[in-house]
Amino acid sequence: MIKKVAIDELKPGMEIVRLSSDVWEHLPNLYTVPGVIRSDAQIARIRNEGFRHAFIEVRVPGEPPLEKRLDQLLKETGESPPVRERVPFEEEIEVAQEAYEKVMTQAHRVIHDAKLGRKVDYAASVEAVDEIVASAVRNPNTLLCLSKLSRFDDYTYSHCINVSAIAVVFGEYLGLSHHDLNQLGVAGLMHDLGKTAVPERIINKRARLNDNEFAEIKRHPEYGFEILKKQETVPDEILLAVRDHHEKFNGSGYPGHRTREGTSPLARIISLADVYDALTSDRSYKDAILPNKALAIMYGMRGQDFDPLEVQNFIKCLGIFPSGSLVKLSSGFYGVVYESNPAQPLLPKIKIILDQDLHPIPSELVDLAARHAMGGEDLEILECADPASYRINLKPYLTRRR
Repeated sequence: MIKKVAIDELKPGMEIVRLSSDVWEHLPNLYTVPGVIRSDAQIARIRNEGFRHAFIEVRVPGEPPLEKRLDQLLKETGESPPVRERVPFEEEIEVAQEAYEKVMTQAHRVIHDAKLGRKVDYAASVEAVDEIVASAVRNPNTLLCLSKLSRFDDYTYSHCINVSAIAVVFGEYLGLSHHDLNQLGVAGLMHDLGKTAVPERIINKRARLNDNEFAEIKRHPEYGFEILKKQETVPDEILLAVRDHHEKFNGSGYPGHRTREGTSPLARIISLADVYDALTSDRSYKDAILPNKALAIMYGMRGQDFDPLEVQNFIKCLGIFPSGSLVKLSSGFYGVVYESNPAQPLLPKIKIILDQDLHPIPSELVDLAARHAMGGEDLEILECADPASYRINLKPYLTRRR
């Protein structure tokens, strides 16, 4: 189990979790150096350097694997929303890709205009996001797959789109109206617009930020709020979501230290999508965290950063093995997750693509839930695998028809 703790709670023998995302390493008060704490003297040094929190791995003897623990968690959250009829993945993926690319073009325009001090084209953003919303309704798994295929050199833009898409997928799962989903998607697209007003030397800094630099970074939600407020046509719901997406459940966020009750639902959804995408995205200087590990980290933030029920529902929406995940099977073969299965999270639809030696094989689409229902319990997912470690490009397997 992964848990967020205060530095004063650290003890020798505790293991600090690897957090590769710059979202964490830029936080001056969060200790992110992975490894086992060796001594009280080490803890004292960490405290004296100004760190206040860390994520630790709490290991319990006989505890089941991460995937089984997440599965148990989802069983405890009660019933899922009713299953909706979906367009087949293979039919929707090309349409979703066109929608994704259209929003990518709009993201470039919005960020470019904001940097130059121009008004951003809100109407064009609404139109582009509407196609994302339509795709999420038809088959949300396609958008989740595409969010994992973005290149690290486009991170500034792809992160905005991914947050928009992931937030819309979660909102659709929760049953939000088309109108609310569009506002959620636009807010996700523009959630970091205020960073265009922060000096690039701070934005691009890879080392730990000093207090003054972090204070400036923490102003970006307000900068984004002010940029969009000048538009006059941007609804208050979007303005507040942009302003409040770094607020936290317990009031320790920024810029207003608002608790859950003072933060809009759209902002809370975007916060979840923002953290998840940051954790699971590759950067030119960092490897992504595996999706199931990222979800476990986020679950460890419940009651502090996130509403416990909302983060549980977020995990249930994405699934233990989110669409686009590379997984190792009990047969030794490897597959990529096509569609998650909220009713049976350990049994998604997968496409088997590699043999035990990681050699490509003719792909085979397998519905693990249907297979198990027919007595085929010989095949199951053992664990998530890191495609970067094996130098595997999943895009051809996900974006082409069988």
